[in-house]
Amino acid sequence: MPVLASDLLAQPELRLTAVTSPSSWADVPISWSSTTELEDPVPFLRGGELVLTTALRRRTRDQWDRLVRDLVAVPVAALCVGTGLVHNRVPAGLRAAAQRHGLALLTSPVEIPFIQISRWAADRIFAEQYARTRLMIQLQEEITGALLAGRGLRHLVPLLAGRLGADVAVLDPAGAVLEQHPRSARWPVDEVADASDAPGTAAPGPGLVSFPVRADGTVAGYLVARGADEQVTLLAPVAGLVGLEIAHRQALLSGRRELVGQVVADILHHGLAGPEAERKLTRIGVDPRGSHRVVVASSGQAAALLRQRPLDLAALLHGQSDPYPMCPLDDGIVVVVGTDGDARTVADRLLHHIGGGPGTTAVGVSGVHQGAHGIRIGYHEARQAQRQGPGVQECRTLSLPGLLLSSAELPLAELASALLEPVRRYDAEHGAALEATARSYLEHDGSVTETCRAMNLHRNSLRYRLGQIERLLGKRLTATQDRLELWLALQVLGPAEG
Repeated sequence: MPVLASDLLAQPELRLTAVTSPSSWADVPISWSSTTELEDPVPFLRGGELVLTTALRRRTRDQWDRLVRDLVAVPVAALCVGTGLVHNRVPAGLRAAAQRHGLALLTSPVEIPFIQISRWAADRIFAEQYARTRLMIQLQEEITGALLAGRGLRHLVPLLAGRLGADVAVLDPAGAVLEQHPRSARWPVDEVADASDAPGTAAPGPGLVSFPVRADGTVAGYLVARGADEQVTLLAPVAGLVGLEIAHRQALLSGRRELVGQVVADILHHGLAGPEAERKLTRIGVDPRGSHRVVVASSGQAAALLRQRPLDLAALLHGQSDPYPMCPLDDGIVVVVGTDGDARTVADRLLHHIGGGPGTTAVGVSGVHQGAHGIRIGYHEARQAQRQGPGVQECRTLSLPGLLLSSAELPLAELASALLEPVRRYDAEHGAALEATARSYLEHDGSVTETCRAMNLHRNSLRYRLGQIERLLGKRLTATQDRLELWLALQVLGPAEG
């Protein structure tokens, strides 16, 4: 327990007397003692000191008020005035200022030297620090044993709550409660958010403290507690241990995902089929003759996030693996979901996990297909669904163009860029809109009337633009092959920026 000014009054051998009412004090733990007769001791104080003085310097009421106000702002734990040398009683101006600002003001008789008071405080401070150190070591040993034994959050959180005499919880990065003790504890969203903005800090009294749980430099969750005892700050090293355990389990899970990725890549990119495919699918937990849906999530950092940040922190700390075979592949994440699972829920969870801001992440969900061949079709269906826009997208029937566009191995982007480069360069140099015109013309099935209406153009202006496009590209927009090639290039690259 921290040492407080009220503890000093309870020691008869110190013979201290309260000048101001203890009920008006803020319970500031005593960190050390400082004996001073300086005119302004505040620059030499760091907070929590028991300041001892004989009030040698004479001060006016305003000067006493200014000093007390500054001491409370530090804040110091208490001010003790020794009487019998300079003053027979505490100066009236000091007493009035202490009452006004809520400073713990004590007095000691001349027979009790300041060194005796300082030594008593120092002994209690060292004893309290020793007790905290012992408790921290015990906690670390128990937590380490619990984590190594794979007991998970359901054992860890009640253990911490009992040891600290506090409400304890583990939250995910979004603030959702994964485990807590007692079950009746409440964690208001605003309170948790405020504590998470300044991890490890606590308000005086029964405030909330929050420590980030980091795994490989990424915040995987928060270990939070609420209690009047400042021992809740011992959660800091515990949060570090939990972070190490999360990183360890995440590494093991990443190894399994890499194995899944090798099998899926062999099926998708290397044509693995037949008995060999069935054997490898069985090895990663996929029924080779069952039906499945494929979920594909993509963003610039999807694969990296899957390796760094737990998809389900509670499941990970309980030693559970992925509910469905999952792996990083190409630029995203691939999940194979059996018909007994909910592919839409999996897709929603992936979208939440990747994040990245509105409109930046696309998650595609395939239809139901059977066996290794079905996984291959499902993957391309999911990739095609992603092209429908950001968010979770269900697949449409896989088309031949969709199959081409979903292939990660064909150099479509390079070919498309080379084809459209003259048009894009012309647009950039002349402020023209030839690419947008070509896109609108093909989207309206080559209809001059519909394209003019959509772009608010005169028919002659449209014909002039189409002629420029044909001249720059060396293509004829009336030729089926040329039109298809241009349409595919526009689909691959999407609209030009700016």
